[in-house]
Amino acid sequence: KGTTVVVSTATIALQRQLVDRDLPRLAKALKPVLGRAPTFAILKGRRNYLCLNKLHGPEDTDPADELFDPFAISAMGRAIKRLHEWADTTETGDRDELVPGVPDATWRQVSVSARECLGAAKCPVGDDCFAERAKAAAGRADIVVTNHALLAIDAMDGRPVLPEHDVVVVDEAHELVDRVTGVATAELTAGMIGAAARRVGRLVDQDVADRLSEAGEGLELVLEDLPAGRWESLPRAAAGALSAVRDAAGACRTSLGGERREDPDAAGGRKVAQAALDDIADTAVRLLAAFDEPDAAKRHDVVWLAEQG
Repeated sequence: KGTTVVVSTATIALQRQLVDRDLPRLAKALKPVLGRAPTFAILKGRRNYLCLNKLHGPEDTDPADELFDPFAISAMGRAIKRLHEWADTTETGDRDELVPGVPDATWRQVSVSARECLGAAKCPVGDDCFAERAKAAAGRADIVVTNHALLAIDAMDGRPVLPEHDVVVVDEAHELVDRVTGVATAELTAGMIGAAARRVGRLVDQDVADRLSEAGEGLELVLEDLPAGRWESLPRAAAGALSAVRDAAGACRTSLGGERREDPDAAGGRKVAQAALDDIADTAVRLLAAFDEPDAAKRHDVVWLAEQG
């Protein structure tokens, strides 16, 4: 009694089956026994919910998008218009309820990650936030249906994203290792670094942003000369390039500064840039430290160099 149960699945299809079909039947069957019908809710990562602040803010496209096919840009514009219309009728803001769906590139224009989020207290539409509503509903429910990735984040990231719970039921457990590995995996590419440099270049001195861009180009040149596959040790050239990326990202973060009083649009742009810099700096640090343990069997990370398709 009074215990929250988390049910974790690998697929959206099973989550929907549980919430739409199985759990309503279970709640009905248990009502005579418990004296009330157990409540249940579904909870996904923040990126799965429409962000009203970003939806109604200024367009947040990368300058490199100008190189895209004009048809692709107009198609994205039409999709975003449809998202505006959907936002007026949806009760959940859940991407999976948008039919037909939209491409990932379009959805990124109207959603934020946990790192990019301003937070309900600072967001001008925080009271209407779909992600916060879902989290609040989960906090009141007896049974919370979530996915393996969110379960892993809750366990590994040091920040609780699920309600306090005493029981976890892992469905589709054969997928658990891959999903947890996906959450634990970090990626660093020259493209990511270049995009972050362009984004932060709108907010800090251009010389500081150019330093990050040049570090990304240097890393790309180094990696082009290295064979793809698992690294057993850290190549000297890669260590130098990664150190340059780490330091340049750190300089950008310093120039960007901490939180300040500013309009929500500026705060949102700053938060997104900060999140991108954090990802780059943290991954560079992690790569540089991956081989500190001389015994390969005791290392926490495995490093791979893969060619991008």
